[in-house]
Amino acid sequence: MFKEKNKIVILVFLVHLSICFGYHVHSSYGKIVVDFAGLYEQVPLNITIYKDPYFKIPYLNLKFTWSKFSNPELFNYTFDRITYVSTMDSKKYYGSTVDACVFDIQTNKTECGLQSSIINDCLFEPYNVTFLNKPSTKGGVVNVTGEFMRFGTGDLKVALFKSWDFYENVTVAGEYDDPNYNPNFLSITFPRGYGKFKFCLDYYQLQCYDLSFQSPSISLVNYNATNHHLTIKGDNFYNTTYGERKITIVFVYINGSLLKESDITSIGYEEMVLNYSSIYSQELNISINIDSLYTNNTIQIPPYPASYSTNATKYNEGIVEITGTQLLSQKDQNDLKITIFGKLCNSIPPSNLTYIKCTLPKGVDNNQNTIQVCVNNICSINNLIYDYAKPVISSVTQNGSIFTIQGKYHGSYNDNSTQVIVTYDSNIKQIIFPLSIQTDETESVFKIPFFCGSAIVQLVVNGLKSNEYTINANTNVEIISPPSTDSKTPLIVLLSYYDCKYYKSNTFNPLFKIQNSKSIGTKVNNTYSFNVIPGTGTKQATITFANKDVTIEYSYAKPKVLKHSVEYNDPINTVILYGANFGTNSSLCNITYNGIEKECQVIDHYQIKFKVESVEISSKISITIDGIISDSYIMELVKCKLINEQLYPTSFGCLESEPVVNFYCDGLKTYSSKTDPNKLLSATFNDEATMIDFQGNNISVHIKEGVSSSILKLFLNGIFSKSNKINRKEGIVYNSKIQYDEQQSLINLDITGFNFGEPYDIGLPTVYNTTFATKNCSMLYHGTKNNKNCTIDIITCQLTLPHNFNKDFILEDKESSNTTLTIPFTLKLGNNTIYSSFNNIEHIPAKDNKKKTKTIALATTLSIGLTLLFAGGVYGVWRHHQNKIENKKKEKN
Repeated sequence: MFKEKNKIVILVFLVHLSICFGYHVHSSYGKIVVDFAGLYEQVPLNITIYKDPYFKIPYLNLKFTWSKFSNPELFNYTFDRITYVSTMDSKKYYGSTVDACVFDIQTNKTECGLQSSIINDCLFEPYNVTFLNKPSTKGGVVNVTGEFMRFGTGDLKVALFKSWDFYENVTVAGEYDDPNYNPNFLSITFPRGYGKFKFCLDYYQLQCYDLSFQSPSISLVNYNATNHHLTIKGDNFYNTTYGERKITIVFVYINGSLLKESDITSIGYEEMVLNYSSIYSQELNISINIDSLYTNNTIQIPPYPASYSTNATKYNEGIVEITGTQLLSQKDQNDLKITIFGKLCNSIPPSNLTYIKCTLPKGVDNNQNTIQVCVNNICSINNLIYDYAKPVISSVTQNGSIFTIQGKYHGSYNDNSTQVIVTYDSNIKQIIFPLSIQTDETESVFKIPFFCGSAIVQLVVNGLKSNEYTINANTNVEIISPPSTDSKTPLIVLLSYYDCKYYKSNTFNPLFKIQNSKSIGTKVNNTYSFNVIPGTGTKQATITFANKDVTIEYSYAKPKVLKHSVEYNDPINTVILYGANFGTNSSLCNITYNGIEKECQVIDHYQIKFKVESVEISSKISITIDGIISDSYIMELVKCKLINEQLYPTSFGCLESEPVVNFYCDGLKTYSSKTDPNKLLSATFNDEATMIDFQGNNISVHIKEGVSSSILKLFLNGIFSKSNKINRKEGIVYNSKIQYDEQQSLINLDITGFNFGEPYDIGLPTVYNTTFATKNCSMLYHGTKNNKNCTIDIITCQLTLPHNFNKDFILEDKESSNTTLTIPFTLKLGNNTIYSSFNNIEHIPAKDNKKKTKTIALATTLSIGLTLLFAGGVYGVWRHHQNKIENKKKEKN
């Protein structure tokens, strides 16, 4: 796009001297001066300009000033001079034709309506003409700016361009009678053409300009190895011949060699097709000359992958085979690179011009979704859309409602990428996720809901669909849920078979038979429920459906213990268990009590009793009723519950006693009255035994110092019963100090705060070039029993410095220095890390050093998540307690 430039009128006289039959024209911007030699000239007095070429619409009248002029350059010859100076906008000066009133010197008369070339020469010449664009070879509009461009043109709508092949008028937009016509901005429509030409604004071709059509350009190159056609996409191509010998105007050079004229198959304005034999990927230098205009480009014949096949999946590497043309170059074949999803597919030699293959590793799809082949850094532009191998179903086997699909490329179970679409009755679709998929992707297992007749299954892996496979439902009975031993909960089964008419008929009811008992099934969705006789264990029965008798084996629901009670007798105690599915008093009952097998007696479906000499406070029980085993049940005679949740301090420096965790233990008082409670109930804290205080049903478990969170476990009769996580308060650093003892070559560290605890770890910057470990440190607790709620913890460390230690690393000890040094450190307490820094630095100089000790002000530092305001509050509490301690001491004294 061409931008309109700001126009600055500079009155620089561009003198043009024209000698036309004894008169001289001096034209400059906005001014016309014409000198006549006298004798036979007709001197114009005024010129009338007409808008139309028919002298019907007079538009402007230019009145010249007539005077005598003696030219010293021509021996003071006296000329008749006429002058005109414009005082209006140049847009006002335009018109098609002109005539004039002239004074005929020979006859000494004035004549009007005169037309001649002299009259046209006395008009303004075009000034500052600028062509904003060039015409395309297929023609188009060219915009022109300038001034005084439309004088004496013969027709405002016409201009002229000419060359060897062209000599014709071109159309100028606009109408001469349009009041908005702008002669200083012209839109000119050019026909198709080529090369250089002259463009003339006026009818007499006195003012012409050298121009040209746009030069040819290349945007894209395609090569067809089948017909050896090199197709060049671009613009401003043109094809013609001129002269009697029909000389062509198009010349094409490839790598400096001229192409035969017969090898130029076709030329359009935007496409050129050449015959050029090239079986390799390569780079070519191509030059296209059209008449005197040309373009020179380096083009590439890229590899052309046409199709591919693969057995690679997202989850397993595989082979990708690519066919196409120009897949190699004349250079080293090792420069062949193949990328898929932006990942390198490792080439497998040998390769040839039409076939390559590579190994694609498994990996995440980044959605680039293309195959690109590059040969010596020349890459294909027709990149193929790539998909992993599609899943394949080769066979399906059925076991009840479980279907196993064999085939290939089934995806990954861990990635949730696979699903099966089951289509029933031709249009009912259901999506099911797999139960399992083999890692080699050859088998997937699905549970398909009930259907009768046939269905179509199709695997979908990452959006890729497999072939469709028809499955037929086999006759099958599947136990959905067992009956209760008291028969109040029915047996529910799934019945499936090939013939669908039974399910589509509301009159069909399957019959359940066991011994002399019969039951008609009640349909619920695709399942049937049967009322069965009370019983336990495993039974055999017959179900008649679809005119078939099928023998099934079902088991009653397993026994379940919900609660217990104990009748204490000396020496035998009776334990009664309450629950469900225990059977009848004829059922065979066995019980495992803390690993010891005992006989038990079924009272009814809901109660069992057994006898035991010693009742344990916590026992693990498992029941077997007619071969059906229950889940384990923990029979606890004492149950302990944590009274309240709270945060506990990490260190107990000034507490009167160790903190405790309080529980309420239901029934503990009863059992502990008969025996030592410490033998019934025990506890560990971080897997170490800890002390318990007993007060009736309330117990207090002592907890020890520690960091982060700790685990408290309760045991009844040595059997694990309950676990609680004890959360610690977060540590805080509110004061820290470094003392550099230059005389002893020591660094002493003091870190003061709350809830430090052990073990701990201190991290210092490595710039100190010295060995540091927590073995160089010790933990101190400061406090008093009169201050039961405080914990003031101090960690002190002492580091021995090497002889080559550079003390400048730790402080800048100059009296004139105003530097404030900050030394960072970390204090790790369990999984809580406190980030802090030493701002309080003390220097003990050597004896021969008389410099004063310099201490840099204290900085309060917090752990992550706390605020400076809170830290100040903590420090204030500590200071308050310190004042109380000092006051107590004064009172005692």
